[in-house]
Amino acid sequence: MCRDLSSTVESAGAISRGEMLRRFLNAYWLRPENAFWMTLRSEALAEAPWRRPSIDIGGGDGVFCFLHMGGQFDPEFDVFTAVGRLDQVRTEHADMFDHADDAYAPKVTAPPRERIDVCTDLKANLLKKARALSIYDRLILHDCNNALPFDNSSFQTAFCNAAYWIENIDGFLRELRRIVHPDGHIILQVKLDSMRRYTLESWRRVLGDRFLDLIGRGRMECWPSLADRSTWERRFHDAGLRIESAKPFITKTHAHIWDIGLRPIAPMLIKMANALTPQTKAAIKNDWVDLFCELLDPICDAAFDLMPEDEPAEIQYLLARR
Repeated sequence: MCRDLSSTVESAGAISRGEMLRRFLNAYWLRPENAFWMTLRSEALAEAPWRRPSIDIGGGDGVFCFLHMGGQFDPEFDVFTAVGRLDQVRTEHADMFDHADDAYAPKVTAPPRERIDVCTDLKANLLKKARALSIYDRLILHDCNNALPFDNSSFQTAFCNAAYWIENIDGFLRELRRIVHPDGHIILQVKLDSMRRYTLESWRRVLGDRFLDLIGRGRMECWPSLADRSTWERRFHDAGLRIESAKPFITKTHAHIWDIGLRPIAPMLIKMANALTPQTKAAIKNDWVDLFCELLDPICDAAFDLMPEDEPAEIQYLLARR
């Protein structure tokens, strides 16, 4: 079992790090490197103030916020049961998760402790999946490169962990300032461009283009707003925002582990797992999750870094209007 790594429980509704890791692993078992990353994201987010009305911008299928807010799925559910275009993932860099059908109905064993007022996303299929979780009051299809469709000062809390996907980042930050209440907060979890160094890219001459294409599948090209820490913080200042806190929570070591993970073989693993009988799949998944709980337990810590003295890979900023 995952050890309980939390030294204290901050509130009656708090979930230990070990239990949160298990919940994310159950949902993302075939991509365990994503599970520990999301666990670290959730732990950082738990330290930020959260008041309603609230908005999750770029919330996707809602699974992250559902689990973060204390929701729990039946172990038979995972995010890979409703994917598509698996044969195009390797050749065309297709998004396997941009797929939904009417049968999508995750079995929920515990509801989230709190609902979120609004969720936006660019992809209609992801919002369709989010609707099935009953965590958001409103779902809005929106491209965040354009003005946000909300009145001034609409939200006490605006959360986004996908800002580095947005090309018009300066306009987006100004829009965040506009829609948040003067005494509200913006919570941004952003990747730094140190991520480019924390990959095998520097070994391209040895490994070759095809190797790195199989490993990366165009990730960096989808993150147009990657920047170093000083650039992110200048962007915030120029948008009329002040930094109330900055919490690094993904280290250089975490990023190197995540760089490869099981990404290259994920489509084949998914096909294989989904072809199993429910009984066989459940037994294998249970052992798999137990094993990765033990393997990831020691590194699932925001301070874990075997290669310190360098920029973090991801930081959570708590921002307010200046």
